[in-house]
Amino acid sequence: MTTATPLAAAPQGRERDKPAHATKGHVLAQIGRYDEALAAHEESLRLQPDSFDVQFLFGVICMKLGRDEAAIEHFERAAQLLEDDFWTLTLMAPCYRALGRHDEFKSAARRGLDRIEREVTLRPDNADAIVAGSIALAYLGEKERAMEWGSRAQIIEPDDALDRFNLACAFAHMDEPDMALDLLESCLRKAPPDSLVWITQDPDILALHDHPRYQTLIAREEARLAAARAEHANKAG
Repeated sequence: MTTATPLAAAPQGRERDKPAHATKGHVLAQIGRYDEALAAHEESLRLQPDSFDVQFLFGVICMKLGRDEAAIEHFERAAQLLEDDFWTLTLMAPCYRALGRHDEFKSAARRGLDRIEREVTLRPDNADAIVAGSIALAYLGEKERAMEWGSRAQIIEPDDALDRFNLACAFAHMDEPDMALDLLESCLRKAPPDSLVWITQDPDILALHDHPRYQTLIAREEARLAAARAEHANKAG
């Protein structure tokens, strides 16, 4: 699946004002305050159980914390609440994979791709949808088409950090580590230091963790994050 949001987010969520507690939980999770983040999401769910953004953002943090069953529950509900959203299903797929439920992994990817193809037919320049399509196609084993969609997205949006991260996930899944690392490195140049927390936890990026280039890149970004936190602490003091 980043800017001030995680490096994976539904485009529809960007276009609306998100519920306050869900947004608070989202921000707390980004800085590693997970207990507080979960409490905020629980409150958002209590107040607005039928909000797409509430269910989607709760699904994201559950996914990042390895709570795959809960993530699936929230993503499925979000997918029901917004029937043209494709990211919910695309993000849900690796949760099924993590649980060893491979038929449901493929089914979620296929359901996501169906929505993506409808969106791209209507808006062929929607790079966000094309990126999601590249990921879904990678999950479905359609490597040639996935790579073609990835190239197409980069032509439309060559400088978008979120797109580059998500494409890195797709290429990592397709066992193309050099291409994935090129994208990841260019993404990290533009992403805030706190995004590192989300990047290192992403299930698709796990395939890169033993690669020397990845380890060098992450060490550099960890140093940048430490420096940013020290500067913030000095200013606060």
